[in-house]
Amino acid sequence: MSSFAMVLLEGGLDLEVVVGQAGFTTLLEEEVAGYSCGEYIYKVEAGKGTLGGRWTFVVNAIDPEMDGRPLIPLGRIEIEPIPDECVHLCVPPRMEQPVPRIDAADWDGRLFGAFVFQLLNSLRERNLIELPGVLPTV
Repeated sequence: MSSFAMVLLEGGLDLEVVVGQAGFTTLLEEEVAGYSCGEYIYKVEAGKGTLGGRWTFVVNAIDPEMDGRPLIPLGRIEIEPIPDECVHLCVPPRMEQPVPRIDAADWDGRLFGAFVFQLLNSLRERNLIELPGVLPTV
């Protein structure tokens, strides 16, 4: 994993995304289906949430060759609506990620880092955030 991805995961990420909460969850459904890293694909599951408030999503990796295998929890992201049809996107610092087995499953953060970069690239492609360029995903 790149040193930039390591710094991002260790420090966390907070940004404003120019899309409403419903639009963001729709974006997750549409975009995550196409994300991958090596042999793994991703599945995002809704965690705790309050209607019109903060939602937590757990990011999991799946090896499609291993039917029936449990999901590998990688980390979580949070969204919270803010005024003007925007959401606050938060990727908590790695040390604050209360996800069981995270260290055993993705000890170096490569899988979760690739997911976060693919998400940021998707947001950039839809003109919802500004980035100077496309982020590497591996």
